[in-house]
Order: sequence, then structure tokens, then C-alpha cells
Amino acid sequence: MMEKLLAYCGINCDECPARIATVENDDALRQKTAEEWYKLYANILESFGIHSLKPEDINCCGCRSEQGQFITCTACPIKKCCQERNICECASCDEYESCDMLKDFFSTTNNKDAKENLDKIRMKIAGK
Repeated sequence: MMEKLLAYCGINCDECPARIATVENDDALRQKTAEEWYKLYANILESFGIHSLKPEDINCCGCRSEQGQFITCTACPIKKCCQERNICECASCDEYESCDMLKDFFSTTNNKDAKENLDKIRMKIAGK
């Protein structure tokens, strides 16, 4: 079985509509994702100074990629924290259980799978 392409935060990039639209060059999916994501994440996007999303904004090769990242992935504080700590993902961090940044991130319904992915990695690390 192939490993999932996981972001630092545990999101499965293989299931992310921005990455799928990029890989498949699917403009209809870009349009749909731009509309849906702006409705869902308006507060977060506006904190980045983004007041609308256009289909051309929906391009991403995954947060570990050197090229083509969605704007919130480029500036993601979780990604930055992992890179500064030189860890592959949050599951490898000693502060995983107590991290306020992750608690906020996981509180969003859309990110429950990310927590499950990281919890599985933590179990492997612990040898369980």
C-alpha cells in the first residue's frame, strides 16, 4: 500500500482539491474549490489579506513542494514550526499533545482526518 502524501499538519494532500486540480489541470475543480474555500475559510484568508479567491489561486503541489503552493500553505505557521524544529510532521513533536496551534487547527470539522493521520503516525513512533 502506498503512503499518503501528508502535509506537516496531517492533511492528506492526495485528497486536497487544490492539489487534485493542479495535478489534473482541472479548471472546473479550481472554480468550485475557490468558491467553497472562500465561504469556509473567509476569516483565515482575510487574516492573510486575501479578500476573494479566484480559480487561478487554486494551485498547489503540496506544502512540502518547492513550487506551487496554495497561499495559506506557503505562509502556514504549522509548516513553519515543523521546519524550524526540523521534523517531518507534527506527530514527531514532543509538544504534539499540548500544542495550541494544533488544537485550534483540529477544532475545525474539515481537519478531523488530519488529526487521525497524525495520531496514527504517533502510534507508529511509540511502537504501538
